[in-house]
Amino acid sequence: MKVQRPLTATLALATFAMLLALPATSHASDSPDKDCAPVGSLPSYQANDAPTRTAYRDHDFAMQKGDDTTSVTVAGAYCNQDYTLKDGAPSMSYLEAQYNYRDQLQKLGATILYKSAGSTGGQTVARLTQGGKETWIDVTGGESEVQVWVVVKQPLKTTLTAPTGSDYRLLGHMPNYEMSDKPQKRNFDQASFTVQTGDDTQDITALGAAYQTNYTLKDGAPAASYLEVQDNYVAALKKLGAQIVYHDVGSTGGQTDARLLENGRTIWIKVDGGRDSYSLSVIEEKPFVATIKPAQASELKAALDKDGHVALYINFDFDKATLRPDAAPVIAQVLALLKANPDLKLSIVGNTDNVGGHDYNIKLSQARAAAVMATLVKDGIAAGRLQSSGDGPDKPIASNDDSEGRARNRRVELVKD
Repeated sequence: MKVQRPLTATLALATFAMLLALPATSHASDSPDKDCAPVGSLPSYQANDAPTRTAYRDHDFAMQKGDDTTSVTVAGAYCNQDYTLKDGAPSMSYLEAQYNYRDQLQKLGATILYKSAGSTGGQTVARLTQGGKETWIDVTGGESEVQVWVVVKQPLKTTLTAPTGSDYRLLGHMPNYEMSDKPQKRNFDQASFTVQTGDDTQDITALGAAYQTNYTLKDGAPAASYLEVQDNYVAALKKLGAQIVYHDVGSTGGQTDARLLENGRTIWIKVDGGRDSYSLSVIEEKPFVATIKPAQASELKAALDKDGHVALYINFDFDKATLRPDAAPVIAQVLALLKANPDLKLSIVGNTDNVGGHDYNIKLSQARAAAVMATLVKDGIAAGRLQSSGDGPDKPIASNDDSEGRARNRRVELVKD
C-alpha cells in the first residue's frame, strides 16, 4: 500500500533522493573523499574519518533467493565508511534511510538483491554492472548510524616480490612491508602447522631446519588486507607446486599452511597475519643428526645384556636403503661391539614410521637392515653371527602423529640372539 506523506515531507524526501542520486563528488553533505563511490551520503549524517580503502579485500553480501536468505563473498577493491547523525539533526527511521539509498541505487541502474527495514534495523544490498565492472554495495542502518560497504569485484593482482636479502629462499614479501628484525634460522627445531581434513583440523608438529621472520608495514604505507596478504602467498605457493593444507581468512586475521615436496624433502610453510604485520614460519624436514658421540660399544653391550635389544638411529638417504656418510660412527661402535664379544650373535631389525604404504615400508625396513648387515660383514664380521629382517611400521615406540615420534620410529634395532 502506498504511504501518503504531507507535501513538506514529500519534498524533503525528494530533495534527499536528488542529493543521493548525484555522483559522490557532487555531494554537499560531506567531503567527496569521505564517500564510497558510487553511493553518497545523507545530508544529515557525517563521516568523521576517511573511509577504509583496501586494494583487495572481501565482504559478505546478503542475497534473497525466494523465501531464503543466503550470502555471497565478493573480493576486490574495497571501501567501507561509517556515518553518524550530525549533532542536532533529526534522525531518519531505518525505513526512510534505506529507501533513500535504494532510490539512488535504482537510478544508478543497480539491481537490488536484498532489502529489509524495520524498527530495529535496515539493510540494502545491490549489484551494479557498468563498463565491464561489477560493483557490490551493502548499506546497513539508519536512525543514528549508517554503514556502507562497496566492493568492485576483481581478481587478485599478485604483488609478492621475488625473494631477496634475508627472505626465505623460496618466497618474497609484500611490497609495503619490511622485516622487523633479523630472521631466526636454526639447524634443527620444531614448529606446529594446521592441516584441514574435511570439517576438522589437526595440528602437525614438524622437525627440521627452521626459518622464522616477521614483516611489518612501512611507515605511511597503505596496509594490505588479511585476504590480500594471504592470497598473494597462496598464489606463490601454488606456483611452487605446494599443497595448501589450511587456509582461513576473516576480518580480524588470516592463516595459510602449506606442504611442499622439494627433491624428496618435505617443507612446511605457515603465513600468519596481514594488515599491520605478518609472520612466515618454515620447517624443512630432515632427520636429526646427532652432534654428540654415538653410544659406545660398552653402552650397547650393557643395553643388550639388560633389555635384550637396543635401538640405533642410523641415517639413510631419503626413501632408500643407502647408508649416509654420517652413519659411519654408529656402525663403527656396532663393529667394535661384535669384535670385542666374538660369541655375540645379533638380529638386525629395520623399523619405519607409518608414512606410505605398509608393504612398501616392510620392504624398505628389510632393505635397510640388510644394508647394515652387509656393511658389518664387509668389515670382517662373520655372516653366520648376523641375520636381518624388517618390521616396517608394525612396532612403533612413539606416536606417528608428529615428526618427533616418526623420527623415533625410524630406527634399526639390534636384538640379542
